[in-house]
Amino acid sequence: MSLTNPISSSEVGTLWLTYQEKTLIMRILEYLMKKTDDDEARNILGGLWQELNYYVMEIERIFKQQGIVIHIGFNKQDVNLEAPKLYDNGFDVMFVRILKDVSMGMYTINMNMVTMM
Repeated sequence: MSLTNPISSSEVGTLWLTYQEKTLIMRILEYLMKKTDDDEARNILGGLWQELNYYVMEIERIFKQQGIVIHIGFNKQDVNLEAPKLYDNGFDVMFVRILKDVSMGMYTINMNMVTMM
């Protein structure tokens, strides 16, 4: 398969790292959504989960298009949704808030590693 516009190795690495990060966060969100008592928090967590799922599917599409093996990432077997609740109410929303701050820093780093825009 000959690609007219293949992605670089640094781009593959960045996508792989992003895929790992987003699938991990999705698993954490699934646990938090199951354990929260607050409907508003569940809606916030669910909205973020949907956003991350879109990006995971987009990365998988790029991998397929480029002929790159799709990494396993983190899947539903990596988290026990039946485990007891670990945190008090409010932790879940604070987690999302901190996660957004960390993600902004990661996006800045990742932008320096890509050539195709």
